[in-house]
Amino acid sequence: MQNKTKLALAGGIAAVIALAAAGAAEADWDGPHRWGMHGMHPGMRVFAMRMTERYDANKDGKISQEEIDTNRTEWLRRFDTDKDGTLSLKEFEALWLEAHRQQMVREFQFFDKDGDAKVTLEEYKGPLANLVRDHDRNGDGVLSKDDMRMRHKHRPAGNDDGKDKDDQEPSDQQQ
Repeated sequence: MQNKTKLALAGGIAAVIALAAAGAAEADWDGPHRWGMHGMHPGMRVFAMRMTERYDANKDGKISQEEIDTNRTEWLRRFDTDKDGTLSLKEFEALWLEAHRQQMVREFQFFDKDGDAKVTLEEYKGPLANLVRDHDRNGDGVLSKDDMRMRHKHRPAGNDDGKDKDDQEPSDQQQ
């Protein structure tokens, strides 16, 4: 990848992040560390809380442009290992990994159901264990575009008793 392409990619990513931060900074606030969260989509609540965690340097529940700019300046300096005032792709990778570390830890904790600081195969498989069963609208045993088209329709004919196969008695299930 050429340097110009890398710089354009990094610039594009920075622009998206800046736009998201600017939009979030104008959001309605509802007290310390709470961005007017009533009526806010759950994903936006998480975004707002993470923005506050990262940028609210003085912990007053508000994010100023100065706090954002100071944070960005400090992070660029921290990860600019060759001290040329820019981030190479390798330097940006280190910054990105650090910025997303907390998200990674939260996801690990989501999988580690028993809290033993280890994720077993069963814990890892758990969240998707019934994905096909729960979303296979046409009953063919796989997920496909047909299932997406049918997402608002009921299960196919042949199981019109209102029960899923798993809700039936074992002797009622087809082999």
